Amino acid sequence: MADKLRAAVIGCGEICSNHTLGYLNSKRYEVVALADLSPQAMIDFDDRFTEFDDYKPEHFTDAREMLDKTKPDVVSVGVWDQGHAPMTIAAAASGVKAVLCEKPMAESIGAAADMLLVCRRNGVKLAIGHQRRFLPTYTLARQMIADGAIGDPYLITSFTRDGLPNYSSHQADMYRYVLSDPECTWVMGGVERETDQWARAVPIEDKALAAFGFDNGARAAIFSGLTPESSFDARIYGSDGMIHLSVTDLKIMNGKTGGWQEHKLDGEYVKYGADNFEMVEAGAAQARGLAEWVSGEAAEYRGEGANGYKALEMVHAAYESARTHTQVQMPLQTRVNPLELMIESGHLPVRYPGRYDIRNRTLRGENVVIDTDNV
Repeated sequence: MADKLRAAVIGCGEICSNHTLGYLNSKRYEVVALADLSPQAMIDFDDRFTEFDDYKPEHFTDAREMLDKTKPDVVSVGVWDQGHAPMTIAAAASGVKAVLCEKPMAESIGAAADMLLVCRRNGVKLAIGHQRRFLPTYTLARQMIADGAIGDPYLITSFTRDGLPNYSSHQADMYRYVLSDPECTWVMGGVERETDQWARAVPIEDKALAAFGFDNGARAAIFSGLTPESSFDARIYGSDGMIHLSVTDLKIMNGKTGGWQEHKLDGEYVKYGADNFEMVEAGAAQARGLAEWVSGEAAEYRGEGANGYKALEMVHAAYESARTHTQVQMPLQTRVNPLELMIESGHLPVRYPGRYDIRNRTLRGENVVIDTDNV
């Protein structure tokens, strides 16, 4: 096995905690540095990983200083969304080998395109943290569909919450993954925003309905905030059967199964039914795949930046459909966030004023909004 990669973390919150656990469980990395505006956040972050010998990070309150002094191979970017592009670009320009940026890729597809450009220009591999691509049930569903187990797939449905980019970018990415990554060709969407709700300093809607069409003939639909139900599950309908997919198990019914046939799969890092199975397994598998990609052991990586871009593009196209009252043909041409355009133009007047951020639980001290001057 190749020498362990030197990993560094920008943003010591819950997201990079998952990245770091993945790095350490995969046994392909040593974590050498942390950067966060809050020294206490880094101290608290350290407390989560005392059992790991490969966790011995230096602390920095300036991410660019960290990049310059510690020269990591791989950098995790887990700051709030507006910081994804500047921190990814800074890391790419510093000479790292790869960046793992949390989803959604950026606050706009224009910013996401800049991330792809700078990483490509500097020869840096860019990964986006849609970690569920690495779950055994998602991969089994992809293989079953490719093998024709449910005939021609024609519809996928899922129920979500908390804003399309924040939550449903995972579903958009999942649709493409289980269908073997077809291109999304059109999007139709509608949104409701009666409250001034935000997620990580980016405005989100209260409710949404989004429909997608793919070049293989399949369609998908997201119901966000419209029902009490929400999860990372999916119902997949084909011409000859159905799949009910969850993060831990899969059920299939077709002409051969005689009813629902259930699959409960162990991961490669944790057994089925273990505590936090989804995050532990997906995080470690994501980290291992990234190490293999960076080291040249694998030519491709299922979580590469282009897939993260397409997931963001799909959910922003739903906003653009609501803004323009049209079926949006892909690729999306509007490079800023269409929801922000609707808010600024008065297209979506708030009925119940009072801004709040559903992610402000991760802020420290007296802060109730993100410090956007220091991302």
